[in-house]
Amino acid sequence: MRLTQKLLSFLNRVFDKDPAQFLALRLQYDGGMVWQVADGSLTTTVTGGSGHSLTVDLSQYSVAQLANFLGTQQGYSVAYVDRSELSALSALVLIDGGSDIALSNGDHLYGYTSELWSYMEAQSSELETAEAQIGEMLNQMSTVTASNEWLDELGSYYVVPRLQGELDSQYGPRIIAEVLRPRGNNVAMEAAIKVYTGQNAKVTDVTLYGATFPLYNGAITRNSAYHYNASRVPLYGLFDVEYGYDLINGGDITAFQQTVRDLINRLRDAGTHLRSLLLTGSMLADSLTPPTDGGQLSITVGAAFSDALSAPTDSVSTGAVTIAPMADTLTVPLDGLGLVVTTQYRYNSVRKYNGAIYRLGVSTKGEDVGTAGDIPFTALLTANGTFNADGSQVADGLL
Repeated sequence: MRLTQKLLSFLNRVFDKDPAQFLALRLQYDGGMVWQVADGSLTTTVTGGSGHSLTVDLSQYSVAQLANFLGTQQGYSVAYVDRSELSALSALVLIDGGSDIALSNGDHLYGYTSELWSYMEAQSSELETAEAQIGEMLNQMSTVTASNEWLDELGSYYVVPRLQGELDSQYGPRIIAEVLRPRGNNVAMEAAIKVYTGQNAKVTDVTLYGATFPLYNGAITRNSAYHYNASRVPLYGLFDVEYGYDLINGGDITAFQQTVRDLINRLRDAGTHLRSLLLTGSMLADSLTPPTDGGQLSITVGAAFSDALSAPTDSVSTGAVTIAPMADTLTVPLDGLGLVVTTQYRYNSVRKYNGAIYRLGVSTKGEDVGTAGDIPFTALLTANGTFNADGSQVADGLL
């Protein structure tokens, strides 16, 4: 509205600059309040009372609707509202100004009906928008601050179109990254595919050999114009790409393949061509956040044990005990006769009978230990004798 009044001041005095105002409404409050209309908004500042301060966008209401809205706010009341066809006008017709409801007529809010004011108000609105856009133009020249169609315009300068569904926050940095990104070689394309798709890729150079020249099909006349060397010319500048695909979140596989193909065409060098695009094993990732308990459970169990023991009491008994007499008889065992030992001599020419070796014979006499009286063991008798060659005894002796 301030710009409107400034534009009106530029007009020749032949124009009627009167706003043709009317009393739109009277706004009151159960405490202290000051209000202000400026730049399409109504602002109230209250002290005390049962309500709170307000800021109202006038473009959202007509005069009648604004009165109804204010009347429903805690502590506010509308003592008067225009009931003519003017109440259907936009609340933007309220004239800029402000007052205190404690002053005389301080609760009066006026509107204008002048067609000149309406025209100048429309022009001032466009000028204010243009003024804001002048400063915004500087922002739209940078991928950091540009947005919407301006960002698309910047991307077109560098042949970096916006991807389907790509947000400004993603598209802006990608324009710069595309301009500065290494390109052309295999490593650069593999890295770019990884950044764009999140999947690993492998780019491999391919060398093909053309057909052997010439073909003997009668099309060429043997007139020495051609050299028949049967060699094949190699074809360079071809490469194959193998890439992964997210089976869970990859979306449409055909669209994904086209995205990869477009990316490769932007990064490849002139004169090189994609021969084949092969989908290989995809890189899947899964993450699990293990559950955690919200603390440690501590349980303390205690039991009080008590036992009262009453010792048993036995009654005292008396009685006579008689021990039976015990007796035992022993019959001495009798031993039989002692062991009889017989000595046997063998004459097998091992010994010579030349008187050098004495032949000793041993015999044992056995006694009956049960009847021998004082002899407790067997008496041992040893006989010593010398024999002749014919076996007769020469002498006897008792040892």
